[in-house]
This record gives sequence, C-alpha cells and structure tokens, in this order.
Amino acid sequence: MSSSASEHNIQSLDRAFDIIENLSENNNDGLPLAQLCANTGLNKSTVHRMLASLKNRGYVVQTASGNYRLTFKFCSLSQRLINNTGRVSLFLPHVKRLCNDTQEIVHLVIQDGDDTVYLDREEPANPTIRTVVNVGMRRPMHTSATGKSILSIQDPAVWAAYWEKAPKEQITPYTIMDFPRLQEELERARRMEYAIDNEENTLGIRCIAVPLFDRYNKNYYAISISAAKSRMTDERIQTLLPLLFATRDQIITDIGL
Repeated sequence: MSSSASEHNIQSLDRAFDIIENLSENNNDGLPLAQLCANTGLNKSTVHRMLASLKNRGYVVQTASGNYRLTFKFCSLSQRLINNTGRVSLFLPHVKRLCNDTQEIVHLVIQDGDDTVYLDREEPANPTIRTVVNVGMRRPMHTSATGKSILSIQDPAVWAAYWEKAPKEQITPYTIMDFPRLQEELERARRMEYAIDNEENTLGIRCIAVPLFDRYNKNYYAISISAAKSRMTDERIQTLLPLLFATRDQIITDIGL
C-alpha cells in the first residue's frame, strides 16, 4: 500500500471516530446529519458515507425523526473487552459481596492512561442515590476517590506529570483545581490507605476508595463505595472502611495480586 493510500485510510478512521465520539455525547435523541457536520467540521458527503458504513455494521441507527444515534453494539464490544481483561472477572464476586454487605453502590475501575475507566458497577436492590456512572465511562483521575487512590500508590513524580496534562474543569465547587491541594490529598490517601471524594464529581455524593496493583500485568485498579452525603458521614466512613479494606485484602489473597 502506498504512503498516500495509508494516510487516506488513517484519515478516514479518524473521521469515523470523530462521528462516533460526537454521537456518544448526544445519544439520547441522536443528532441530525446537519448537526453532525457542524460539530465535526466534516462535509455532508463524508459524514453521510461514514454513517452508511456504521449503519451497515450495526453500530448506528437512524431514528423515526431522521436523527442518527449509536446502538448497543458498542456495549457488547466493551463487555467483551472487560471479560477478556485478565483478572477482572475474578474481582466481580468480591465487588458484589461488598455491595450486599454495605447496601451501597460499589464501583470497580482501572487506570487507563490519565483516566479511570469503570469496569463494573453494583448497586443494591433499593439504591438510595442515582448516579450517571456507566460501565465504560472515563473520568480524570483527580476528580474521583478511585483515581486519587490509584495515584496515591504511585511515585510522586507521577502526580506532577499527571497534573500537567489533566483537564482543569470545575465540575462542582469542590473539584480540585490546583496541584498543591491534589498533592495534599494524595499524601493523605497514601498515609491512610484510602481516598475520599467529597462531592468533587457530583454534588450530594461522597465516595471512599482503596487501590489495588496487579504487579504481573502492571495494572492499577480501585474499588469504591458511593453514597449520599447525608449517609456517608465521617462516622459512617469509619464503619465502612473495615469492609472496604477486608474486600481489598481478600482480593489480594484470592487473586494473588
């Protein structure tokens, strides 16, 4: 294949992902063709051609209103990836048990670059809160208890390198916006062996998390418990921590991390 043909294929792939990512951000009602063109900066014929290919492969559908949206085929891909990610399936019974024992929402995440990615979400039969977290969702590491707990067990040089590239978006009034505060939180998390999210991602919700490191596959994981601020008091945190630490220790023993 010539160099120009290879570059064309890469450009086409980039354009397809521009469309996919744009649809993923607006997938409730989908988007009309004209809006997709405006959002991506691509011309109508290019977007129409890409959408036709995605429709033929079952990744996009056109609604009765004429809008385009992604299908759940992407979910099956992500689930396949999760199922094939080595040890993840071995974590899941422990995550479910922690959810049952605490009657709170429990998440399992993995570090992927400068983000955490949600691998599992377990919630009790009658959850007291509703969150927007879904399996496969990505979040910057400094905005969550899971991300901070993972960073806390890495070298402090990693903290500074991460912060240089991290998005500085004020998600809530409590989101960390400066490095000295992040450094202080990570030092505390390293010392206490767990991290806290004090409404930094979602107002009214607090989380606690512990990290796990798979020294064989070089992956960093974390498990968190999330609850309404009214339930996740400082006193309740002290009640939940033994269960969270016990889950971490059982995983280390059973899986051999």
